[in-house]
Amino acid sequence: MKLSKQERIAVLVIAVVILLGLGIFLFIVPKFEAIGTSSVSLLNKQVELQADIDRAATKEKLGEDVINAYNDGRNIADMFFEEMKPYEADNEIREFIQYCKDNGVNIAVDSLSIGAPTVSTLGVSFSTEPVVEYDLKTYATQGQEPSAEELEALNREAIMQAALASTQAVGSIDVSFTVTTLNSDDMLKFIDIINDYYKQEDGGMMRKAIRLSNGLSITDTDVEKKYADYVDDLTAKAEKDGKSRLEKDTGKTVGKQDQNVNNNNNAADTGDGETANTNNNNKNDDKTTTFEENVCQVDVTLTMYSIERMQDPTEQLSAQNNQ
Repeated sequence: MKLSKQERIAVLVIAVVILLGLGIFLFIVPKFEAIGTSSVSLLNKQVELQADIDRAATKEKLGEDVINAYNDGRNIADMFFEEMKPYEADNEIREFIQYCKDNGVNIAVDSLSIGAPTVSTLGVSFSTEPVVEYDLKTYATQGQEPSAEELEALNREAIMQAALASTQAVGSIDVSFTVTTLNSDDMLKFIDIINDYYKQEDGGMMRKAIRLSNGLSITDTDVEKKYADYVDDLTAKAEKDGKSRLEKDTGKTVGKQDQNVNNNNNAADTGDGETANTNNNNKNDDKTTTFEENVCQVDVTLTMYSIERMQDPTEQLSAQNNQ
């Protein structure tokens, strides 16, 4: 069968189209797909590269933040004692007693006993100023927006309240002893030092976490004597005023007979040397005193709190930087 010229041209065109389609399908389309896949991979690598660049740019800043956080925690930790065994607590309390004497508080300590190390729970109280609200104030401040300083203060207060809402368990050890001072003023100074005890550490003075655990009752003999004398004076005055009022109302003398009898007895006793000596001895007894009446002595229990120190992150950060 012989094809005409036009038919041969049509067959040739169809063959070229078929070959072109096969070439595009077999060669060009896979290349475009490979280019798309490479583009996606390139984009992912660019994202990873940018993340690495960002991490490298902030690595120094992160290291500084870690060091600053460690220093803040160490400053708080330095307020606590290191975890102690009983013999170490004995050394600490002796340093505390010497600190009291160095600060002019004259005390004597007796009956020292040290408890076993244990765990205590510490909580921090957080108080806020009460806010007074009423209708006129609400109307007057309506539409007013808080300043940036007020918003910052409110945010800081909320953060502190959230942080202080929970309690923390720490180590502790109790030390009990009897403390004696020559007067109540020294005893009060001793209590003040408990609440404000500083210890020499790392080239500086650091306030330590120590607390008076038991209640404290101080008896001042001078005050008690003055109070007793005051009561006696009031009683004598009341008795005198009562007799005067009774004599005025009745027109009779009150207590004269008893007084005369007492005077006669005193006169008779004065003639007897033995009775006079007895009276003198009683007067001398009134002038005697005891050691306990001239000192201030109480039993106290001090609790020393301790925590484990954090590890210094400097070496670990240096190793990571080298990597």
